[in-house]
Amino acid sequence: MLGKKIENLKILREQGFPVPKFITVGRDSDLENINIPWELCAVRSSASIEDGDSSSFAGQFDTYLNVKKEEIRSKIEKCFASMDNDNVKEYAKRHNIKIEQTDMNVIVQEMINSEYSGVCFTANPQGLLNEMVIVVGKGTGDNVVEDKVDTTSYYYNTTDRIYYYEGKEDVLSEDMIGKIVNLATKMQPILGELLDIEFAIAENEIYILQARAITTLSNEHPLILDNSNIVESYPGLSLPLTCSFVNIVYSGIFRSISRRILKNEKELAKYDCVFANMVGNANGRIYYKISNWYTIIKFMPMNNKIIPIWQDMMGVKIKQYDKDAVKLPKLVRLKTYFNVISEMWNVPKNMKKLNEDFGRINDGFYEKYHEDISSKELVGLYCELYDTLLSCWDVTLLNDIYAFLFTGIVKKRLGESGNQVISGISNIESLKPIREMVRLAYEKNNLNDLEYKKRFDEYIMKYGDRNLEELKLESKTFRSNPELLTEKIREYNEDKEKLTDMYNKLMKEAPKTKKLRGLNKFLAKRAAKGIANREISRLNRSRIFGIIRLIFTKIGEEFANKGIIQDRLDVFYLKADEIFTLVENVDQINNIQEIIKDRKSEYELYSCLPAYQRLIFAENEFHKKHRSVNSHRVNINQNKLFGTPCSDGIVEGEALVVMDVTKVKNYKDKILVTKMTDPGWVFLLVGAKGVISEKGSLLSHTAIISRELKIPSIVGVEKLLDTVKTGDKIKMNANTGEIEILKV
Repeated sequence: MLGKKIENLKILREQGFPVPKFITVGRDSDLENINIPWELCAVRSSASIEDGDSSSFAGQFDTYLNVKKEEIRSKIEKCFASMDNDNVKEYAKRHNIKIEQTDMNVIVQEMINSEYSGVCFTANPQGLLNEMVIVVGKGTGDNVVEDKVDTTSYYYNTTDRIYYYEGKEDVLSEDMIGKIVNLATKMQPILGELLDIEFAIAENEIYILQARAITTLSNEHPLILDNSNIVESYPGLSLPLTCSFVNIVYSGIFRSISRRILKNEKELAKYDCVFANMVGNANGRIYYKISNWYTIIKFMPMNNKIIPIWQDMMGVKIKQYDKDAVKLPKLVRLKTYFNVISEMWNVPKNMKKLNEDFGRINDGFYEKYHEDISSKELVGLYCELYDTLLSCWDVTLLNDIYAFLFTGIVKKRLGESGNQVISGISNIESLKPIREMVRLAYEKNNLNDLEYKKRFDEYIMKYGDRNLEELKLESKTFRSNPELLTEKIREYNEDKEKLTDMYNKLMKEAPKTKKLRGLNKFLAKRAAKGIANREISRLNRSRIFGIIRLIFTKIGEEFANKGIIQDRLDVFYLKADEIFTLVENVDQINNIQEIIKDRKSEYELYSCLPAYQRLIFAENEFHKKHRSVNSHRVNINQNKLFGTPCSDGIVEGEALVVMDVTKVKNYKDKILVTKMTDPGWVFLLVGAKGVISEKGSLLSHTAIISRELKIPSIVGVEKLLDTVKTGDKIKMNANTGEIEILKV
């Protein structure tokens, strides 16, 4: 055997890859008469035991660079002799490899006078499968490997096609990174998905020096984190308390909905690990563990029909998934048909009951809550709320499926007119907060101080939890920070004409939609009911999170007063179970302030990392650890983009890119451009000319509210933020989903 090193180089050379010229020298070769045409050479070993599937022997055998002609023979002999090196024997022993059965050959290769050398891993060796890592430094490869020069590491997400780097200097151009990634991608079908590729760069050309398998990784059972849809609720970074609470909620709710489908505790218990891992977080961002979502959906009958509809409505871009069926006993599988039909038939009735029950639960909490309440009492209220809602809140997921199915069918049957048909919900719950706020602002000058304060307090009691990024517990809301409502009302009153226009628009009844008959009427009515219930539950969900926010903020006040933490808001850097432990016995967790300090430092790093839509891990997810990070995004040169049209209309205007909703000013009559929105965005949308988002689906909040406000909207626009900048004049055709940049 020639050894994988030689065999791989031969394959790459035959396939046209830029491999430097080389010859192979065997043990029986005549070293005296080797004809070397190059002034300088690289002399490398190629043993049969190197670069195997389970062992690489990387760096164990000898390699020599910049070898002159007269030194070639001695260096070849040293390469052969390196078979007896102690480090080689020890490595072989640890891997149960018999060294005496090894064949050895040597590569003599034309030396490349490289300006930069490095390694490209087609998957992050830490265990992130859809992230290439390029490590590069000045000079030849030995300088890089032996840390003789500073190196820069580039982390390239192959799903999003964006990268960032770690190092003192950004040494590679975007074009060069693209070339390296392109070469590596082309090698994968030939040599394998998980590759370790050594390269050199000279005069802007890339040369492949070696390519071997990464032996420390497996891609057989990947863990996939995907932010489709959930990014609307949790855009950007979410602090540890939010991440931990979201995991608790999703775990409980999906266990409950699976119980409705299976109605079999024995089968349910087999999937405890799945229920405990419905969501995950990496680098301070929340994701679905989407493989487990598919498992839950596969409990349902006809899941192969349901999954594509679910993917479209959730905005899942990558459609591939494990097609293997979930194995259930035949009788259990048969019963799921009856169970699901029964549950789906009762969705409207169960949603009505949930909405009524929630009103009583919500009012009950605020009757029990008071300023002098203790942390232990608050934990008791938390547990009571959790137990009460967990047993019934999962019906909202069934209602989502109900809405998804009927909306998808209506859209398919009616085509473009489907948007108008399902948008005739004049009193949609999500519009009430903005309608009442505009009313309060409009009527403010006609109210005396006592009347205004009463209306102001009533608004906060009813809608104080509805705000930007409202499902992040650390977010400020009108309830937690009433001054925000004062500022918003003042802002509306700055432009009386605009305020009057908004008031008139929101107070008038929605225009009647096209009348339907027969089956279309039946389907549209159910789609509209599902959407209406979905929005009611989302507003109630914001109220639940408002209660949880109030509970933990109050606990944070007590912790701060007792010196457990420095500031009451530091409580958001703790996890829910840590807080419960501290309430029970503060001495059970040591150095809590140091833990908070470390997490704050970690989040400073996370804020510099790109927000990926998908992360594929070899095993468990992990957070990035870097000494320094320099974010970098690839610019896309094009002036037309396409997405999913949601609310009809054609408008032109100035683009306003929204990265941080809490800092948005002067958004009126502009086209808002963003990664995603959350329910609180209604306060911005009501004054905007149009909205375009990189994420989203037909049932995203952007789509629903924009339809009701008759504001043109387009969602699911890939590379939107790489292309459109604040101040660009753009034209959006929300009838077709086309966006055109008219002037930069």
